[in-house]
Amino acid sequence: MNEYHRLLSASNQRCYNEIVEYIESYQTEWLFCDMSFAFVSEVYKSFLDNHPEYFWLSYECNGTTKTGNGKSVLTFRPKFEFPISQISDIRRIFDKAVDALVNKAKNTAASLYEQILYLHDYLVLHTDYVLNAAHCYDAYGCLVQHNAVCAGYAAAFQVLMNKIGIQCGRTSGWSRSNLTGEVSHVWNYVKLSDGYYYIDVTWDDPIVSYGTTQDNLSHDYFCLDYNELRLTHKFESNQFIPQDFGKRYNYYQYRGWFLDRYSFSELQSLAIRQLQHANRFVVKFNTKVEADKAINDLIENKRVFSIPGLNSRISYSTSKSGLILKVSIK
Repeated sequence: MNEYHRLLSASNQRCYNEIVEYIESYQTEWLFCDMSFAFVSEVYKSFLDNHPEYFWLSYECNGTTKTGNGKSVLTFRPKFEFPISQISDIRRIFDKAVDALVNKAKNTAASLYEQILYLHDYLVLHTDYVLNAAHCYDAYGCLVQHNAVCAGYAAAFQVLMNKIGIQCGRTSGWSRSNLTGEVSHVWNYVKLSDGYYYIDVTWDDPIVSYGTTQDNLSHDYFCLDYNELRLTHKFESNQFIPQDFGKRYNYYQYRGWFLDRYSFSELQSLAIRQLQHANRFVVKFNTKVEADKAINDLIENKRVFSIPGLNSRISYSTSKSGLILKVSIK
């Protein structure tokens, strides 16, 4: 029994349990006594929100109600995304892919945080953002066919998080960038030891690549709090929005690549450590004001060239939020 189930009323739990039985038996018509279509469809859609592993079911549904002898019987019909005869085999393929990936994460990464990061990185590196691809909105499309849009990324990530025991949900709204303007969007939240965090796997998978495969991997949207995410995202109303946010697991803070305030000496120290292992350095600031101070001093005043290991051939970029500065050696 998951956390969502425990929070349900007795009537909702009864409906929830019946839904599970019908799903697991692959029945196309579900019968509910003395329950309205509006009530069952609400529980059904909430169930799918919390269980994207049932990827063969659509949110679309219809129903008819018959009454007699003081009772009513609702015949509820969910829409299936696959032929009924294929679901068992397709589910087996999906479960095998999920189990193999989770086992690899557990064998590769020692801590739970590193397992989350491994699974995030896997989705970024093995998924192509493809509009109108078959099943691009569900976890199957992302984890088996490796094509998805934001809804597919988020559903797949939720499946993986639930599998390793992390409370995870999906949040819907809009994202804003200079490239796309404002578009509808879906992303995730997770609950870790010190609070909630947002993770946007889709926005950590840039569509444009500049060279190696690793250039497609970003961590700018790995474990953000509400205030930072609001710089580029807007939330739909009438959904769960976490309130208790942590800080320590933000990717850049966890790595030690974070400064509350711009200081050339502190930034230089961070840069030197990173340049020992890569041809670039990355620094995140607490506010855009501090990031702008760094850009002005380092780039406009060309002070960046006084950092050991850098020459005149560099490039720089900032994140969509404006909080992260990235400097690379050409």
